[in-house]
Amino acid sequence: MRLKFPVCCRAAAILVLSAATLHAQAPYDLVNPLIGTAGGGNTFPGATLPFGMMQWSPDTGQDAWYRYNDKSIYGFSLTHISGAGCPLYGDFAALPVPAELTTSPGANIAAYAQTFDHSAEQAHPGYYAVTLSSGVRVEITVAERAGIARFTFPAGTPARLLINAGSSSHSLEASNRTSADVTAEGDENEITLAAPAAFAGWSRAGHFCSSRTHYTIYVAGSFNKPYKTTAIWQNDAILKNATSAHGAYTGAWLDFGNAREVTLKVGISFVSEQGARVNLAREIPGWSFESIHKRARAEWSELLDRFASEGGTPVERTIFYTGVYHSFLSPNLFSDEDGQYVGFDNKIHSLTETRQQAQYANYSDWDIYRNTVELQALFFPQQSSDMMQSLVNDAAQSGQLPRWPAANDVTYVMGGDSPAAVIASAYAFGAQNFDAETALKFMVKAATQTEENRERPFLKEYLTLGYVPSEKDRISASRTLEYASDDFAISQLAKSLGHADIAEKFRKQSQNWKNLLDPATGWIRPRQSDGTWLAGFDAMLSLPKAKGHGTDQLGFEEGNTAQYTYMIPFDYPALFAAIGGDAKVTARLDPFFAKLRCWGQPCYNIENEPDFVVPYAYVFAGQPWKTQQVVTRINAETFKDAPDGIPGNDDLGATSGVYVWNALGFYPAVPGVSGLVLGTPQFTRTTLRLANNRTVEIRKNGSGIYVNQVTLNSEPYTSTWLPIEKLHPGTTRIVFTTQDTPDTQRGTTVANRPPEFR
Repeated sequence: MRLKFPVCCRAAAILVLSAATLHAQAPYDLVNPLIGTAGGGNTFPGATLPFGMMQWSPDTGQDAWYRYNDKSIYGFSLTHISGAGCPLYGDFAALPVPAELTTSPGANIAAYAQTFDHSAEQAHPGYYAVTLSSGVRVEITVAERAGIARFTFPAGTPARLLINAGSSSHSLEASNRTSADVTAEGDENEITLAAPAAFAGWSRAGHFCSSRTHYTIYVAGSFNKPYKTTAIWQNDAILKNATSAHGAYTGAWLDFGNAREVTLKVGISFVSEQGARVNLAREIPGWSFESIHKRARAEWSELLDRFASEGGTPVERTIFYTGVYHSFLSPNLFSDEDGQYVGFDNKIHSLTETRQQAQYANYSDWDIYRNTVELQALFFPQQSSDMMQSLVNDAAQSGQLPRWPAANDVTYVMGGDSPAAVIASAYAFGAQNFDAETALKFMVKAATQTEENRERPFLKEYLTLGYVPSEKDRISASRTLEYASDDFAISQLAKSLGHADIAEKFRKQSQNWKNLLDPATGWIRPRQSDGTWLAGFDAMLSLPKAKGHGTDQLGFEEGNTAQYTYMIPFDYPALFAAIGGDAKVTARLDPFFAKLRCWGQPCYNIENEPDFVVPYAYVFAGQPWKTQQVVTRINAETFKDAPDGIPGNDDLGATSGVYVWNALGFYPAVPGVSGLVLGTPQFTRTTLRLANNRTVEIRKNGSGIYVNQVTLNSEPYTSTWLPIEKLHPGTTRIVFTTQDTPDTQRGTTVANRPPEFR
């Protein structure tokens, strides 16, 4: 399968270029994959394609992460995940080493780590290169399920490589992790050398966010030159005369003699070793590094060129295109070239004779339902449909929709029943070529079946009381809000599919958030099973604290009531009325945005997903000019063209998505609803080439950030809500006229605000 999207050719070092020069560059020239590699962004700078299975990147430790401030590379592993809060993957790392194999890397891989300097590093979409301090040049580029690396050794330096079959991250501190620990958890790996120039193996790893999850990956690789001498390690031992090893930590040391250049190409599969070989043979049949690099560049260029923008500063354009890049890294291909994949029942399935083109994996659903799946569905509805069908397949094999699935296992990370919001949102934004009826059935099952339901913990209490009680669940209040949002998403999908009875049932059920709105304080407040409010509650001090969970307020996951109360945009009019009216809401929001990054305080936090939508609450309250001010501040003050340029975890593109949508001038504020809330555009002109022969031209007339007029296809448009159906085939032109001072009249009337969805 080809998505036909490419590559940014941008040196890692920050170049000082004139605005005119940068504006002449194509979008792929502006992407900086090193953004997010420091400051907790947890992105990776290596080579991959959009939604690619192969994500080949350097690791600066044993947890499959690249931390910009580290000085050494432990290996170049084949698989990664971008921006997640916990490490995962990092399989079968290759590493050029000049040294003899004197101790087992399984016992101490740090002894073989290679130092490097960022001045000798390049990172572009689909390509990564670095010259290590040893003088060895490493270049990597990829296809979808395979990759090719070129190692150039200085004259006089032995050409030697480590292939580390045990490099997979296990979400445990490597320094405290023994072979016995690994074996007890069922993690193991195997490598076999096939003379004169090949290897194969597999690894079983997992434990994402300390979950009891596993996946198995298979690898097949070959070199363009034969190795002269080899050694194998198995846990703490070096096996000099062996050609294979099986254990907790295994790998091979390969000596290519005085070769100046060694090329490695490798395929991966989650099905079988044969699948890895076939993937490699079909995707990289020859040895031309340049041809694979050119193809990767072309695929990324196709995607990035669909976001053509003009104006803005060089920094803004780099952050924007890097945000677009990060928005299309996951979910990831999980099926092989022949359509086979391993399901959630651990059986091999085939896509042959189905309308599905590929199976996908890795959904940080709690994050991506807020802005990422909408973007993907608008631009690539067929791929997005396959992603939704993949979730349906997972449910058919396991009995329920998977919550935060990694590979073919369920991690159950984060509260809420977020697969419902993911699927409903993708459908609303155009990804409709999947079995939505079956998806709805599994959504309804998760929202009604009170026994043996890991998708919705505490569902019985939620249905009986109308909320999750605080004495039973540390995150009771935020889980209740998530379930209410998920119920609303179910109602919207049911409505779209013509099931009025289901739509009405879950529309009513989505009102459960009201049971936690304390009328005395106007805040969402945890509640006990007997109906009493949680004692010691103080919204301004985020009290009481959840013991052992940092700054969290008890009842809320990674946040507090000030940050979560506004996380129900599907019912903002009712929420605002319950708080005391629009004036009281906006008076609260004004100091809330005094800070844009904070934990444990009653202020906005761009670092956590529940707050992403809150700047647009002003639009619902009739003060859109304040939204325009806040989103401009967020983009200008919290994102940078620097390694620490993403505020917090990028979470598979969700945080980057805030910048991208804000810059475009609108936001998908209501999960499951096919519409956008208007903000203010950042660029003079942006031309979006959506799917289905739709082009959207967004123009900004004026130097200010405050909108005083909008036209849609040359006609005045007074609403602050844009239904997706208005983005018709052909060209849709949206013109924002802006000024330097707030327009306090536009968007104030109820008729011009976003609609109610009750």
